[in-house]
Amino acid sequence: MLLKILLILGVIAAVYFIFFKKSTPVTKQPKSDSAAKKSDDDTMVPCEACGVFVSVKEAFIKEGKYYCSKSCMEGA
Repeated sequence: MLLKILLILGVIAAVYFIFFKKSTPVTKQPKSDSAAKKSDDDTMVPCEACGVFVSVKEAFIKEGKYYCSKSCMEGA
């Protein structure tokens, strides 16, 4: 009889620890430099000449201003 009670208490404790015990909270890892750089590459900026939006990665830069093409850059 005592063995049955201990067995039942053991099963209840196992179920509690498996399903109901709160685990330690997962902390977010700080963003790496590559992740921050990737978000900068995805930024869209307007062309100074015509106003068309172009990604920073594909834009032409002249004197700190962004252009969508060489013709816009030369015409400005």
